[in-house]
Parts: sequence; C-alpha cells; structure tokens
Amino acid sequence: MIQKLIEDHYNEAVKVRRELHRFPELGHQELRTTERIRQFLEAAGIEILEYPLKTGIVARICGKGQGETLAVREDIDALPMEECTGLRIASCRPGISHACGHDIHTAILLLTAKVLNELKEQFHGTLLLIFQPAEETCDGARGMLQAGVLKRHPADQIIGLHCSPSVPLGRVGIIAGENNASCDIVKITITGRGGHGAHPEDCVDPLMAAGFLLTQIQTLISREISPMKPAVLTFGQLTAGTAPNIIPDQAFLCGTLRTLDAKVRGQLLEAIPRMAGNCCRAMRAECRTVFENGMPPLVNDPRIAAQFAEAAEKSLGVGAAVRLTVPSMGSDDFSCLLEQCGRGGQFLIGTFNPSRPETGIGLHNSKNVFPDETIGYGAAVLCRYALDTLM
Repeated sequence: MIQKLIEDHYNEAVKVRRELHRFPELGHQELRTTERIRQFLEAAGIEILEYPLKTGIVARICGKGQGETLAVREDIDALPMEECTGLRIASCRPGISHACGHDIHTAILLLTAKVLNELKEQFHGTLLLIFQPAEETCDGARGMLQAGVLKRHPADQIIGLHCSPSVPLGRVGIIAGENNASCDIVKITITGRGGHGAHPEDCVDPLMAAGFLLTQIQTLISREISPMKPAVLTFGQLTAGTAPNIIPDQAFLCGTLRTLDAKVRGQLLEAIPRMAGNCCRAMRAECRTVFENGMPPLVNDPRIAAQFAEAAEKSLGVGAAVRLTVPSMGSDDFSCLLEQCGRGGQFLIGTFNPSRPETGIGLHNSKNVFPDETIGYGAAVLCRYALDTLM
C-alpha cells in the first residue's frame, strides 16, 4: 500500500522539488519555499499548526486513536554558492543553490506527509511534520524551539533524513551513537595600539598577537584533549589592517569548534578564552572571545537506529541498510531538536548513482547532482518507520 501511494504522488513531489531547486532561498529568507510547502499541505488536507515563525512550517497528522507522537524534521534552506551542474532545473538565482540537498529533503517529507495522511486510519498517535528553516546559518532549530515547537506539541521521538553522496542510491546509511559533531562559532577580537609601521616600538601590534595565538591555540587539541576524543578547531577568517605600513588597532579571528563529546566541548569552551587571553596579554594586547550559534553533538539513539535499519530493509529490500561506523565532524542543528526531544536520530539517504559520477562529488559542491529518485526511496523508509512506530 505504501509503495502504491508513493507511486501515485511521486510526480507531484518531484515537481515541487524541481521548483524549489530552481528558486532556492537562503536561511530566514525562505518565504516562497514556505508558501509552497503550505500550499501542498493544505491541498492534501493536512493540518498546519500556527507558530510565530517568519519561515518554516509545522504540521500534524492524527491517527485513529491515542498513541505516541513521532516528529519528522527536514530542512528547507539553500546555500550562498553558485550552481554549476548545468541541469535544466539549475538555480535561477545567482550565488544561491541547493548544494546540500535540502530541496530533496523537503520533497521527501511532503511525499511522506501525503502518503501517511491517506493511511492515518492505520496508525495510532500523532505525526508531527517539521519543515525547518535556516539550518545552514546554524540558528534555525533554535529559532523554532524559541517559537515553542516541541513545547506546545511535545514529541516522544524525532527522526530525519539527510542526503549523502557517499551512500549508494536506494540505500540508507545508519550510525548508532555519535553521528555528527557539535559546532560553535568562535569570534576573537584582539585590541592593540595602532601606529606607523616604521615604529612598532610605539605600538601594540594585534596582528602579531593574532599570529602568536594561532600557533598556540591548537595545543588545546593536541595537549589538553585525549587523542581518543576527536575535536577540530579551525579558523577560517583573519581580518586586520588597511595598508602595508600601518599597524592596525584591532585584528579579528573567526572559526569553528567541533567535537563529538559534550564534555570535551565544555572543556574547550572554557579553555579557548583562557588561551586567547593569556596569549594576547603576553603580547601586551587585549582580547575578547565570543561564542555564537552553538549546537550540541548529534547522537543517535542506538535502539531507534536499529528500528530505522529494519524499516529500510522492509521498504527498500535486504541490504538497504548500510551500517556506518565513522561519524562526521560536520554538524547539523537537528541536534538541538534532538536534545530538546530526548530520543531520536538522523540517518543518511543515499544519492550516489554509479552510472552518474556527478551524483557522488559531495555536499556543498557546486557540481554535485542529487537525483529525483531519492525522494521516493526516502519517503518509503519514513512511511514504513512511522507506521511501525505508531502501531
């Protein structure tokens, strides 16, 4: 029955996906995307829950009787990068594209919603559908939580899928336990005393302090954290100065901290300001460290991972569940919703077709192609899992 309904509604979901792909929108700007989702859900007769959200939507499907609440979350925003796929449906918006597959995610959840709404007499409890904005800006999930999502309508567990060009098309990547790293944006402002480059003795050079700090701060990873506990501290921005013969007053460093362990994350969040402050004081400069848009590690419930693997094999065939053992140091703010809910997991829906090498290039790459067929596979697994969970 699930497969027949997916086939009936597949073309409609693909049409929406292609529309979203051609007209991508950045985080907090997904007005057209949100409206298109709303139109689809309303046409299907699915209840939309009103929250004070500028973008993003939460909807609900109630089964025939009381039971648990299962939340399914997918993200809807695009990336600030040009698309170079050459596809007929390529982005019409310069410098913006769905290079992380969020248009596929959205279409999967829309197709899942349509199918399960027609099967609501076959399950008990409630299905909560969360179309989340602004994942790429790292604050979309927090915004939804602040708006009351998962508070007004609590969930017993939350699940989601994410496209993966490293997993074969028609298969699902499953990790039990640590799945994605935490992510904290680190901003360090170093203040010195500017002046003429010919007279450094009259100045306090913030660039020298920044250089010294960059060479020393990595010792937090190599000498204060166990090598058995992965952590990555990367500074991608260093900004200072206006001319080669002027020592500036300030220098700015911006980077990210990622860990797979909550305790390690806490240890480093305390250590970074200490190291930054001491390094700058040694160079006679002042320092201010700020952390922004933090999210915890994403840790999948092993029992839910096992149940999701079973649903994948039921719906897509024996061998469809690919057990993965190496987590990603990339992050996803699904972890914020998971932390609030307490139980759940995010799994990988394969998008790599060996006959089409462009489908395996990688996430956040302007040339990667995400095939439409992913939508049907993803919806099949989500529908099967939902029906098994809400029996």
